[in-house]
Amino acid sequence: SSTELPFTARALIARLICLIMILIVSGGILPILHMSVIAAFLMIISGCLNIRQATRSLDFRIFLLIVAALAMGAALQETGGVNLIAQTILGAVEPYGPYAVLSTLFILVAILTNILSNAATAVLFTPVALTVSAELGADPIPFVFAVIYAANCCFATPIAYQTNLLVMAPGHYRFSDYLRYGGPLVILLWLVFTLIAPWRFDL
Repeated sequence: SSTELPFTARALIARLICLIMILIVSGGILPILHMSVIAAFLMIISGCLNIRQATRSLDFRIFLLIVAALAMGAALQETGGVNLIAQTILGAVEPYGPYAVLSTLFILVAILTNILSNAATAVLFTPVALTVSAELGADPIPFVFAVIYAANCCFATPIAYQTNLLVMAPGHYRFSDYLRYGGPLVILLWLVFTLIAPWRFDL
């Protein structure tokens, strides 16, 4: 089988485009999503890539999967399904006290942030956390912290965060790769929070 040899003559230009992209994104001038698209066009215009090479790297099965997952997340959000899930699960553990509710809230948010997005999950669950803490007569601070920390456990699916999507196609990752490596990390963070929260917040 034939192998396409790398064309290194424009490697310096490619490095320069990548460096400019990193500087602009890290400086907060443009979001990474917008800048990465601009950088991709610059790669093609400068001759670092041709159209055939660029289009060959696109896996349309990934795009279909992402669109379906985003649609599911939007449906849960718009129909109030997220709040229904939250109230049902948290209501079931409420009799066991603030500690059990706090731990359950964390893992629930950590799961849903990988289906929706970290920003959407934080916005949806902060009022839930405040309501639950008020019903329990507990300090709301640890419950808000649980939402903040758990909402940022967005590395178990490619749709959870923009950078997850950006590296999926170039890295030839599959959906299961994120779950295989990101899933255990979510569980680890949940366990650490569950163990430390009672000591830190005097629950």
